[in-house]
Amino acid sequence: MSVGQWLAFGSLLSIVLFTPGPDFVLILRHSLADRRTGAVVAAGVISGLFVHTAAASLGLSALVATRPQLLSALTYAGAAYLTWLGISAIRSAFKARGSDEGLPAAKEPIAVTTAFRYGFFSNLLNPKALLFFLGLLPQFIEPGEGAGLRTLMLAGATVVAAALWWAIVVVMAAGAGKKLRRPGVGRRIDVVTGVLLVGLGAFFGVA
Repeated sequence: MSVGQWLAFGSLLSIVLFTPGPDFVLILRHSLADRRTGAVVAAGVISGLFVHTAAASLGLSALVATRPQLLSALTYAGAAYLTWLGISAIRSAFKARGSDEGLPAAKEPIAVTTAFRYGFFSNLLNPKALLFFLGLLPQFIEPGEGAGLRTLMLAGATVVAAALWWAIVVVMAAGAGKKLRRPGVGRRIDVVTGVLLVGLGAFFGVA
């Protein structure tokens, strides 16, 4: 790839990463509560990106892109999962009503496996990630010899950039979370992020 192509790809990738989506909302919510939990959720998200990368490198992404029904099914599954996560966050807020605790860090953190699973399936079924790997990434790949290697390079660059970005988000959110240990704050965060996730699920479900 030429320097110009890399710059174009980097610009597009920056827009995709910095535009808040389901992964961002989920990582932010858990990082505000507990840095470790936020980091594990981020690790799950990055693991989901590895699956997307492997699928793209093996040509599975291109195959899915040629099957509108399959792509629609994955999108609806992702929308349903986001909606479930949002409803779970809102229910968590109502369960905590009447408590004088601040952010959920004052409680027992969720299990590592649960946090990882949240992040992994959030990214794996994330319509935004599906759009990037199925619709945007192929635009930088020319058919023919070397297409597989170029796909792997671009997808690998995406994983590295995402890992750096999520690390920054986790650290900054965890730092801010320490200043939010006031009664009711955790419930408000759960409600806001829950509504955002439900809204994103509805948006992707009808888009």
